[in-house]
Amino acid sequence: MLAIGRILLNDNRLLLIDEPTKGLAPKVVTEVAEVLERVAVDVPVLLVEQNLAVVRRLARDAVVLDAGRVAWTGDAGRLLSEAELTKSLLGVGSSGVHA
Repeated sequence: MLAIGRILLNDNRLLLIDEPTKGLAPKVVTEVAEVLERVAVDVPVLLVEQNLAVVRRLARDAVVLDAGRVAWTGDAGRLLSEAELTKSLLGVGSSGVHA
């Protein structure tokens, strides 16, 4: 959280965030997502994240990489709401993924 706070002190034109919720307690994950949601109103955020609940909450668009190559691009909501698409691209079901 401190690192995110320090970044926000700058006048950013783009924010690149890599796995901001990795290893955090669920309550802290929620707090980080809330902060990023507020930041994204004014600054574009490029988010690398494996927590699908956070992706559902924050992402408009999604890019799925496979071995460093683009496997799919499109609407993040569609990616997470279509079970077959989610399973084929991410190897997991979309059930239980909530905002």
